[in-house]
Amino acid sequence: MHNKYLQTYYHLEVYEDSFANAPSYFAESSNPFLAISIGDYFDHRNYDFWQNMPDSKTEKFVIKQIEHVLFAIKDSHNTHKIMILIKKEPYTW
Repeated sequence: MHNKYLQTYYHLEVYEDSFANAPSYFAESSNPFLAISIGDYFDHRNYDFWQNMPDSKTEKFVIKQIEHVLFAIKDSHNTHKIMILIKKEPYTW
């Protein structure tokens, strides 16, 4: 264990249907992302690059799984990566 505090970088990766696929969306930040929970709706309408785009009138993405990966690059920085898995579901009114 070392006594040096390192800066932390934050990454968000969004996967459709499986973590085995490449992420459909990626973001990075020097600040933590807000809370993300299983069951949250994921708004897809701001981007059109989804592999399996929901029909905005009848379907939505829902967060089904969240994985956290923490690692450090020695003498450089820490990283907190959040990987979220979304799946398409019909709206329930």
